[in-house]
Amino acid sequence: MMRRILFAITFLVLPTALLSQPTDGAKVHALTVRGIDQLYNLEMEQAERTFDGVIRMAPNDARGYFFKGMIHFWIFSLNKDPKAYARFFELADRVIAICERERARDKNDVVATFFLGGIYGYRGLAHQRNGSMLKAAWDGRKGYSLLKDAVTAKPDLYDAQMGFGLYSYLVGKVPASYRWLLNILGFSGDVEGGLQALRLAAEHGTYARAEAMFFLSTFLNVENRHEEARAYLLRLIETYPENTLFLVTAAQWELRQNRVEEALTLAQRAVAINDRKKVQIGKEFAYSVAANCYFLKNDFPAAMTNFEHFLEAAENKDNVPNSTYYRLGVCYDILGQRSNAVATYRRVRNAEPRQWDYHYFRRSNVRVQLPMRDADVLLVKAENAASLDDHHTVLALCKEALKRNLDTDQRALALYGVAHAHNELQQYEEAIEAARVLVALKPPREQWVVPHGYYVLGQALARRGEVSEARKAFEAVRRFKNYDFQSRLQAQVEREMRRLDGAG
Repeated sequence: MMRRILFAITFLVLPTALLSQPTDGAKVHALTVRGIDQLYNLEMEQAERTFDGVIRMAPNDARGYFFKGMIHFWIFSLNKDPKAYARFFELADRVIAICERERARDKNDVVATFFLGGIYGYRGLAHQRNGSMLKAAWDGRKGYSLLKDAVTAKPDLYDAQMGFGLYSYLVGKVPASYRWLLNILGFSGDVEGGLQALRLAAEHGTYARAEAMFFLSTFLNVENRHEEARAYLLRLIETYPENTLFLVTAAQWELRQNRVEEALTLAQRAVAINDRKKVQIGKEFAYSVAANCYFLKNDFPAAMTNFEHFLEAAENKDNVPNSTYYRLGVCYDILGQRSNAVATYRRVRNAEPRQWDYHYFRRSNVRVQLPMRDADVLLVKAENAASLDDHHTVLALCKEALKRNLDTDQRALALYGVAHAHNELQQYEEAIEAARVLVALKPPREQWVVPHGYYVLGQALARRGEVSEARKAFEAVRRFKNYDFQSRLQAQVEREMRRLDGAG
């Protein structure tokens, strides 16, 4: 998660504040704001021309160099273009020279301090993107310290609150295993303090408002404050409708909240915008969201096409999740393209520590040996319906599957779907009946289903007030070892047992 958050930073620009004003400072300001708006709407060529105009108008002012540098930084972040990387550092050097000159005149120049902190922060991110982690750490440390000094000296410099809040939050979320390195570098993080600083910039900032709003929404979503995060992001989309980063981010969030139609609409908008623009942002993720939406809607031809587009656009195939290859393989299988299905299943990697990735790895290995039958298609559709909390559809599909000639694994999956759906619909007697049949089975491949069946059985019994029987079902889960999602299920069982202890 932290790596994705850090990479998202590369799609936006850090705010600025004014340094020493030229005679026509108002015009420079207005032209800079116009360029920033163009940049937010991802009109990159127009933005570069605008910032060239700022430089011509005020060659001794940092703003034009800074924002033009951000364009090249951004292009490098997307495709690792070495020319863009070199050009960014050339422009960063100009910004540093101007800021250092201002600080030499007045060491307490808080605006120059803030501006300098911003450019060092972006140098650090560029080094990180280029794989130079030591350089990234040192430039990041310098940027963080300068931003902290600026905020300390002038708390109402709200644009500076954006940069400081960003670093404070990110450093606060660094895993404990890396805290020793942060201590050596002099970093100190504060999650809630970072959020508050971002709120100040989002509500009161001048140039920083949009950036602060984006990062605030992103971090609020990480903190499971989903509706508040969504409200900020939708405001940004309304203001900058051409920003595909905002659209793709919103699409991903909508999908996680099972709002499939909303997610698909946003993803399709992002794809259409990217098709019109030379510089494309979030293209692969837009296709990924669209593909998963279509898969959940059981539109397997459209899902297949969008998964293929995603894989074509993906910069790093090593980061493609196993679920993508598995679902694309399923699409091929359902559509009768067996050779493509097998080749795609074989692209799934063993990732045992990650429960979902391992689950798809194991299931892909099964699918290499066993082509999908009609009952399997029904079960895939039922699984999709369960993901969308459409429990009545789950019941219909699983009961239809149970009418077929099933092997033990298929029967176990269908019975689990029935038991789980009845339990979610508070139809506990039916859930108990299906679960008792399920736990008597011994599926050779889908072994995870039986302990999960005991868990559903325990839940249904507990809801009916049969505490001792529920306890027996939960205790039965503990006897199983080495199955998919074991650690997650064990944690759920422990929570249920604590509830029973409290009830007793």
